[in-house]
Amino acid sequence: MNLPIKALSFAAFLAASLTAKADTLEFTLTGGGNTFTFSLPSNPTPDSSTSGTSFTLDNIMVTEGIISFSTDIKFSNLTAGGGLDFSIPSPPPLPGADLDLLGPQLYTGLEPSPMFSATATPFMLSRPKEDSDDFTLAIADLSVPEPASIELLAIGLLGIAGTVRRKSLPR
Repeated sequence: MNLPIKALSFAAFLAASLTAKADTLEFTLTGGGNTFTFSLPSNPTPDSSTSGTSFTLDNIMVTEGIISFSTDIKFSNLTAGGGLDFSIPSPPPLPGADLDLLGPQLYTGLEPSPMFSATATPFMLSRPKEDSDDFTLAIADLSVPEPASIELLAIGLLGIAGTVRRKSLPR
């Protein structure tokens, strides 16, 4: 096998080993004319939990358009109806209210140590209002390669460049 093919094979192997670590997930909740976004770790440590029912994450920064606010978000399991809820502050343009959504359970594991994964899920308000009771929650992975993987790739590419340079120099 000639050198360029070996070099390309090695580079492909290094690139394939560059794995992403899903430490942070982006949550986008759309419905009722609003789009709420917030980020959470894929395996958060709850601030409080009720075993077999739900857990709460306190002081999560939520954005709706140009408005940002801090709120506590409660995630429920299927025995408690599933879904999530949080409070919306009252300054305009947001109506002050609780956004209590029923739907599937969003996490795996037990309430004291939950784990989220990327998904898209429909929800309904627990107390439907006129024409604004359908919501969709999309959970997206914001993975970035681990620094050690990037360093390994850089060292491998430098090794390939050195080998190619050494082979191409006249003797």
